[in-house]
Amino acid sequence: MGADEKDFKDFKLQPMKCELNFLSKSDGSAILSQGDTVALVSVNGPLDIKTTSQSIEKSTLEILYSSKGGKPSVADRYKENVIRQTCEKAILGSLYPRTGITVTIQELEDFGGFLSCALNCACLALLNSGVAMRHVFACVSCSVDARGEVRLGGREEVAHISCVFDGVHRSLITYHSGVDTAHPALALYTRMQQRTSSWPASTLYTHLMESDNQTEGGELYPGSSTAD
Repeated sequence: MGADEKDFKDFKLQPMKCELNFLSKSDGSAILSQGDTVALVSVNGPLDIKTTSQSIEKSTLEILYSSKGGKPSVADRYKENVIRQTCEKAILGSLYPRTGITVTIQELEDFGGFLSCALNCACLALLNSGVAMRHVFACVSCSVDARGEVRLGGREEVAHISCVFDGVHRSLITYHSGVDTAHPALALYTRMQQRTSSWPASTLYTHLMESDNQTEGGELYPGSSTAD
């Protein structure tokens, strides 16, 4: 499969499975698998924090990112920053001044596309915690391998880009790209945005939150195509 527009009809999201309330001592938590990649996210707050860390205008958001290897890398810190920017835009922090909200992301398995898995899991954990949000958000990763094949998810070999969209206007919130950002396949970004904007993120999350009253987990989005 090449980078031509005709190949987008073959793009499919990896099967997704999720369980809410995975951790009993957190205000909200979720574990999400996208293919073989698995992320665990917990949310605590709003909580009282030290006066020196308080903001009189909004809550103070803390993101704790823990990789499977243990020792954080520069790339991990960059991913942590992307997650922080995304969550800050989604959370209605002005409703919780002088408090703190902590989002903890744990990498359990990474077989490619972990950033998108972590962001989607973070959104589910925030919904589960009951924190007020402006909108839900969803992330999709697109990678290019050494043969020039473009696919959703998968390990980043030559180039990759992760795009986060809000669930109201389907507009781009944040994105992360790496490896070879000059790769021509990254010109697919515009087409990718148009295709993934039709991904029913808000419907997907709503379905899960409603079904959580009846079941604790299950298949969430079993590999449906993103094409119309």
